[in-house]
Amino acid sequence: MKIKAIALGLAAATITAIAFGLCGLFFAIAPGATSAFVSWVLHVDVSTMARPVSATNLLGGIVLFAAYVGLLVGVTAALYNRFTTPRTT
Repeated sequence: MKIKAIALGLAAATITAIAFGLCGLFFAIAPGATSAFVSWVLHVDVSTMARPVSATNLLGGIVLFAAYVGLLVGVTAALYNRFTTPRTT
């Protein structure tokens, strides 16, 4: 079965953008509580790494990270298609 690499990449980019935006929103609204929750989930103290969230860096992060993830997932799907296609010799 072939995977539509572009469609899968766009779907991954969309989900990533939504998740990144929600995470940024939580950090903007309640930075202390969000840092504590993330520290609890990751078992790492992230309170010293927290930076203020501005609209510019949130939007830039959404665009760049979503594009990066979408590209990686799209390339992964394309390689999957290539590796699972029987070779004719």
